[in-house]
Amino acid sequence: MPADKDLFEEERSMVAMSFGDHIEELRVRLILALLGLAVGVLITFVPPLNLGFRVMRQMEGPAEIALDHFYTKRASERALEAEKNHKWTQSLKMAIPAEEYVRALERIAPDLKLPKAEAIQGKEIEFPVTLSEADLIRTQAKINEKKNPIITLAPLEGITIFFMVCLTTGLVIASPWVFYQIWAFIAAGLYKHERAYVNKFLPISLGLFLSGVMICFFGVLPVTLSILLEFNVMLGIEPSLRLTDWMGFATILPVVFGVCFETPLVMLILERIGILSVDDFRSKRKYAILIIVVAAALLTPGPDVFSQCMLAVPMIGLYELGIVLIARRPGKLKESD
Repeated sequence: MPADKDLFEEERSMVAMSFGDHIEELRVRLILALLGLAVGVLITFVPPLNLGFRVMRQMEGPAEIALDHFYTKRASERALEAEKNHKWTQSLKMAIPAEEYVRALERIAPDLKLPKAEAIQGKEIEFPVTLSEADLIRTQAKINEKKNPIITLAPLEGITIFFMVCLTTGLVIASPWVFYQIWAFIAAGLYKHERAYVNKFLPISLGLFLSGVMICFFGVLPVTLSILLEFNVMLGIEPSLRLTDWMGFATILPVVFGVCFETPLVMLILERIGILSVDDFRSKRKYAILIIVVAAALLTPGPDVFSQCMLAVPMIGLYELGIVLIARRPGKLKESD
């Protein structure tokens, strides 16, 4: 039969491809992938876009929001406590240097006829303002308790993290090209009827990777940071986020999420090429969950349990999704495809 003859010819060609040929194919694909990554990183430095700075500022956003929520909540608790104790301040008395006071008024309203500093020296001036202690606490929180959300402790820390952010952003930009090179290397070791899976799964793998990155960046990171800062609120500890710790966490974790989101696709491929069946995945579920939990602990950059759970729980869900997809999929592709 022609189909059988073609299949045997493929087998002979596969045998003829030596281990050295596979290594050479890997080398070529790796070089091409790195060149694409370099182009993606260069794009982040293009002046009109300034993607590197934009992404870095975007990564600082969750930290700023979480810290602002922390200080606002702490001030509200103090204000409620003051209102509960009925500590009211009916009038304010403060000593203000007359000369500085007049200069400040001149800057604010230069067209007004203001008194000389000597005319108000040593006199009491009443303002029609009645403030409660709670109002003072809230005002102070808005003015004085605004902290710089992220600090650096080394001169080169900022530029190092900036290049790290640019590298990660470049990887996301170049991900279609990088994934193409990965699939091209895989296709070099497959038979013709198996290469149809490459064309079918390439866009799916790219979509899963980008979905994992976006879900982590816009969902997991803000929630994780908010939960962690809640412990500072309960303990009354004022937090300060170091640039290296937060940015290292915020740049590595989205990439880890993107890679882990490939789990159902890898399971589907293993089943399609006959390595594992749906019954194998079901029977080894408890071992898979153990491996997922250990992998989440190793892959997440932070030592906290929350980020590990935020990665492990979706991975377990994706594992179950892979089982469902394999069980519900239509019949295998024909070898003639």
